[in-house]
Amino acid sequence: MDVILYGLVTVLLAMAVFQAFRLHRHYTGTLYPALFANYLEYFWRYQFRQNLSVSSWLKQELGFHRLLYNSVVDQDGHVAQTYVTLLCTRGGFVIRDLRSEGQLSGKPNDKHWILRRPQAEAAKSFRIPNPAAGLRQHCQYQRQALGGLNCTGLCALPDTSDLTQAKSEFALLHYKEVVPWIQNQPECLSEQQILTAFEKVSKK
Repeated sequence: MDVILYGLVTVLLAMAVFQAFRLHRHYTGTLYPALFANYLEYFWRYQFRQNLSVSSWLKQELGFHRLLYNSVVDQDGHVAQTYVTLLCTRGGFVIRDLRSEGQLSGKPNDKHWILRRPQAEAAKSFRIPNPAAGLRQHCQYQRQALGGLNCTGLCALPDTSDLTQAKSEFALLHYKEVVPWIQNQPECLSEQQILTAFEKVSKK
């Protein structure tokens, strides 16, 4: 019996370690480290609590809050856009997680922006859609889903990205700047308003 129990515990631990390793790849290089205290909390809430709607870090910095997650897939079934919606007493915020490292350049009305990434020998340039169009649409979508709650759009990028050449109708922020930026906004929602809006989405 002890051998069977030991083997079962070993298998369960191995599965947990494998899952932790797999999830870590989806955690690093994203907005999530700026929203959770550390990877351990993220993993615990994802794997065991199965609830990423709250964060101990955000509770400390912003107080009462709720988090929502959405992705937009392309025609091939690949994730093309990733969003996190944060509801707190300072309002509703739809955050586009634009995981693009390098130098961004573009204007508010440009259909495409240019992303330059340094390579071993020379910089390589890519053309990417202006994130404002998708962010604007998702703000409208979330407004309806949340029962008419207005949402402010934000575009968040890795801390190493150069944003000095990009201009947008939405705030362009590094990951580490997102929470401080929201902290500076005036309070406009009550805890009950947050819960009511969150429950409208949760029931769908």
